[in-house]
Amino acid sequence: MALFDAYIFIDWSAVNHPHPQQPAANAVWIGESIPALRHQKESYHQTRHDAFEYVLTFILDQVKGRRRVLVGFDFPYGYPVGLAEALGLGAGGEAWSHVWAELEKQVEDTPANVNNRFEVASALNARINPEGAGPFWGCPAGRATQNLSTHSPGFPFECANGVHLRRLRITERRLRGAQETWKLFGAGSVGSQAIVGIPYVHRLRHHPEICHHSKVWPFETGFTEAPSQKTGPFILHAEIWPGVVEQQYQDILAADPQLIRDQAQVRAMCKWASKLDVEGKLGQYFATPNGLTAKQKQICTEQEGWVLGAR
Repeated sequence: MALFDAYIFIDWSAVNHPHPQQPAANAVWIGESIPALRHQKESYHQTRHDAFEYVLTFILDQVKGRRRVLVGFDFPYGYPVGLAEALGLGAGGEAWSHVWAELEKQVEDTPANVNNRFEVASALNARINPEGAGPFWGCPAGRATQNLSTHSPGFPFECANGVHLRRLRITERRLRGAQETWKLFGAGSVGSQAIVGIPYVHRLRHHPEICHHSKVWPFETGFTEAPSQKTGPFILHAEIWPGVVEQQYQDILAADPQLIRDQAQVRAMCKWASKLDVEGKLGQYFATPNGLTAKQKQICTEQEGWVLGAR
């Protein structure tokens, strides 16, 4: 039996202006699939606000249809172990949610697609290391501050309260080419997407109409081959990374070279997840990753998270 009835995956962007009216690369793209209805679609969005409303509407529609939905954004859902403690937010089992709530409070993102991610990063760094640069790094030269540098501070990073922060999460060490969540600017950076994006996932998770049906993997489910429910409605949020579906992505582009890269990536994610699910093989990717110690497992489920498909 399949774990999900519907799938929606989002290729995110943190740029500080609306995307072009004409569909373009390096923008927000959404892929969705409902196999039983033979529904497969990709959509382009000029702003994050528009994309959020689209995803929310899709989820609400699936809840009304009593379907189980897998939702994934392509940015980190967690940070290397210790960030919550470094910020004075606590270090217990809810550390990940404390970081999410903190970003929800601090990040501002207007309907015009303008956000304050560099200011937020600088403020977080100031709490971690009041005297200088912190672990978050990377910005245009004109946006640098005493606490936010244009270059890496070096890792492991020693915080003012003695916490040491690693450069990569455990899951990122298993992904070829994955970049650190701390890096906010420059080729391949994902840190800005995380700072701006996590508040949106937080809002989806806690939306009053769907919060009782929602969980975040692996933070709220643990590692398990059965993270869903036998019947809907149910929403599972899981971090995704395009590199997991590189072969499917290349096959889709080969069949249709005119496709925009981001569009092909979300289509590939939908096809990958739905095919494995129908075959009864998707559950293995939600189970405990190979070779994790008990301590590492705890770190991942309480603080760092995991990328769906990383083994």
